[in-house]
Amino acid sequence: MHNLLRKYKTPLILADQAVFSGTSFLVTILLARILLLEDFGVYAGLVLILYLISSLISAFVVQPLQVNLSSITDKRAYLTFIFWFQLGMSAVLIGLIPLLLSLPFEIMSQYAGIAKPAMILSAGFIMQDYFRKRFLAEDRVTDTFILDILLMGSHLFVSGYLFLSDTPSLVVSLYLLGLGYLPSFIFGVILSNPSFSRIEGWKNYLKLHIDEGKWLFYSALVQWWAGNLFVVASGFFLGAAALGALRLVQSVFGVLNVLFQTFENYVLPQTANRLHQSRDEGRRFLKQIGGQSMIGVSSLLLILFIFSDSIIVLAGGEQFREYGFLVKGMSVLYALIFAGYPIRIAIRALVMNKIFFKGYVLTFIFGLLSSYLLLSHFNLIGAIAGLICSQLILLIYWQLQLQKKEFLIWK
Repeated sequence: MHNLLRKYKTPLILADQAVFSGTSFLVTILLARILLLEDFGVYAGLVLILYLISSLISAFVVQPLQVNLSSITDKRAYLTFIFWFQLGMSAVLIGLIPLLLSLPFEIMSQYAGIAKPAMILSAGFIMQDYFRKRFLAEDRVTDTFILDILLMGSHLFVSGYLFLSDTPSLVVSLYLLGLGYLPSFIFGVILSNPSFSRIEGWKNYLKLHIDEGKWLFYSALVQWWAGNLFVVASGFFLGAAALGALRLVQSVFGVLNVLFQTFENYVLPQTANRLHQSRDEGRRFLKQIGGQSMIGVSSLLLILFIFSDSIIVLAGGEQFREYGFLVKGMSVLYALIFAGYPIRIAIRALVMNKIFFKGYVLTFIFGLLSSYLLLSHFNLIGAIAGLICSQLILLIYWQLQLQKKEFLIWK
């Protein structure tokens, strides 16, 4: 059985990501149809905050783990440290959510009264992300798949219940979705089997993660703003409906996370391991993986581009028909993102964390200087144009830095 599972590891990884991304996609689509348009916009904004918190924690915890696990001698002690480090950082940042939601901005008034359910949802969301990435870094693909199956079952059950209810409120929806993470959380804790034994090495582990994670933390912060500045600005300047429409379209494209997250969570540690053996071996691996998945992604993006109006209506209903142009623009954006993923992985695997950070600083500065102009003159078309330009700036800068290191993926 063990040999059989290893033989079908890659399909299982893709199946796991399909389960995880597909569950997120279906929940989002159901909520778009269940909730009022403004409430869905509030939910979309909350999810953006969760991605920020998760990425900030991951910068200090999971991302250094992905590249260091293979070189650690006492893996049991190291993974125990990782669990408690993750739990501590999660408690601190989740505790800041009520303060964040009480900021004196007009858009924040829509978030009044959802602090408690938002904290429950945040805890489940963040720990699920941690367990998935950790198990994949450990090459425990089967455990990751079971973890996500548990989440899928509970969240689809909750979504079905909400769909059959009479106009459920946003607060109730958040509470139920948050509690839906409980089965997979318990499963993750049991498999992690944390303890307080062998803590003598924790000081060294902490120093390692802080030293490597500080640039990743800055990168995560700037990366979030660089990637979401136009989305957030749409909510500020164009209203909750525009924010909800843009986030719905982004959710439609979440099906591509089957490949994108595979690159991030599995290909990264595999690339780092091969680079440890040989730079040429790591380069060939990235080239092979990128080329094999190019045909499938290109075909899917072409379908989304051609049938944009029908797809947006199918996803959110007739109230979203006028936003079909967002699907076309997002198809172009995701083509750039996918083309640049081998470059991104190379930057991470070569531990060029400062370069990784500087790339997002450039796109963040571009967003700050251009967002108001693009949105005020072109509305949501300007938001898409800004996202595409930001991605081009990022990839060009990273590619130039790789050339200086004489690391050319596509040569």
